[in-house]
Amino acid sequence: MANHRLITLGWIFTEKFGLIFLSMITFVVYARLLTPAELGVGTVIIAIVELIGIIYSSVLEDPLVRLERLDDKHICTAFWAAVIVSLASIVVISLLAMLYTPSPVLRWMTAVASVKILFTMMARVYVAQMRRSGNFKMLASRTLLGKVFGGVGGVVVALLGFGAWAVIAQALLMEFVAIVVLMLCERRRIPFHIDVPFLRELVKAGTPVAINTLSSQTLQRGVNVVLGMTAGANAVGMFNMAMRIIDLPRSAIYNGLMSYALPVFARRSAEPSRLLGIIGDSTAISGFLLTPLFIGIALTANDLILLIFGAKWTEAIPLLQVLACTAAIGNTAMYATTALVAVNSSHLTIKAEVATTLLALVLVYGFGNLYGGMAAALALLARMLIITPLQIRGLNAAIGYGWRRFLESNYRSVIASLVMVATVLFVSPRLGFQGYLHLVCSIVVGALSYAVAYSVLHPRWPQEFKTVFTAR
Repeated sequence: MANHRLITLGWIFTEKFGLIFLSMITFVVYARLLTPAELGVGTVIIAIVELIGIIYSSVLEDPLVRLERLDDKHICTAFWAAVIVSLASIVVISLLAMLYTPSPVLRWMTAVASVKILFTMMARVYVAQMRRSGNFKMLASRTLLGKVFGGVGGVVVALLGFGAWAVIAQALLMEFVAIVVLMLCERRRIPFHIDVPFLRELVKAGTPVAINTLSSQTLQRGVNVVLGMTAGANAVGMFNMAMRIIDLPRSAIYNGLMSYALPVFARRSAEPSRLLGIIGDSTAISGFLLTPLFIGIALTANDLILLIFGAKWTEAIPLLQVLACTAAIGNTAMYATTALVAVNSSHLTIKAEVATTLLALVLVYGFGNLYGGMAAALALLARMLIITPLQIRGLNAAIGYGWRRFLESNYRSVIASLVMVATVLFVSPRLGFQGYLHLVCSIVVGALSYAVAYSVLHPRWPQEFKTVFTAR
């Protein structure tokens, strides 16, 4: 059992860290070849399309994973409902682009990008089946292949001088290759059949999940849209630069952990004591790895931006620092939403998620014109500071995960990270190095100081962390 868990997690993180590596390559190329405005335009269009696709996916995928039994009529219903909704959405988006977008180029970009919704939704049934069976090897393979083909295609388009089209080409190719790989590996006939009562139940179960997803994804992608409306494409480009540096590791690691965590939590939903234990252990392990990672990004933001991406992105440095701190705070309750889905209690935080998302967007709209990308970064930070206590309150109401467990799971990584901050801030100016050598030395000093501080606070952490894979 322990070996199976480790193999499963190994494939999950092969996929996710492979994505980080491939994304960094394409991102550096885009930063060199595209202007902030071009990156901003492509980002806004893809953000709108991806937001719609992710909302639809949330209604279907997680409820399918949670079903006790998934038979052929369920698969047919979910697949064809997804296709019909996707095609209708493509038509609506294209018509809206024709009506409200003055530029013919932007109209074509939006219409072409909307096809991504179809590819995304066609994959949901296959992905749900593989998550249920634990076939994360195939999920990793299709994602990595999609990323390779999408990255190559996007870079070629950028090299040819087509600007924002590069971002759109990459996104489309990624999804197209991914669904082709899934269909070739899971060859099956899906006859046209829609079981209306089952579809109604699926939508009912998936609606709270979709609302929570809508809230978080509206936040991530809606901020770009609102910022573009108030501060212009250049501000979006700067903000997206900083956000991408955070999102590359965060999305890869978070998505991998949540893909594994949902079925694990769901299997233990009838045993509250075991569920509480694994949530606490998972939070502690994730905090041990991720909290110092994001705090370290904030500490080295100046070197990261200037050395890797160039001086034209200098304005993104303070944005990156704020967003990195926001991500570090988010680590402390990163499993809250997944745990609530597992016990069918997503409704407990819906109002909080929606209200804090709207608050963040209002802040961006109100202050974007004055402060540019910093307005968006600070809005996300304010939202995180408000939503985290509300998520803990929801977990406490659902399964009894209260503040004591929250603090027990997080205090060591937080204190050790603060020691790391103090050490790096003291040592870094005195190193006497410049450029990449200064960056590497700062990372080494930070990693060593964090490891020492954490080991002092928790000398037996290797043995206790190992029990997560062997005892539960």
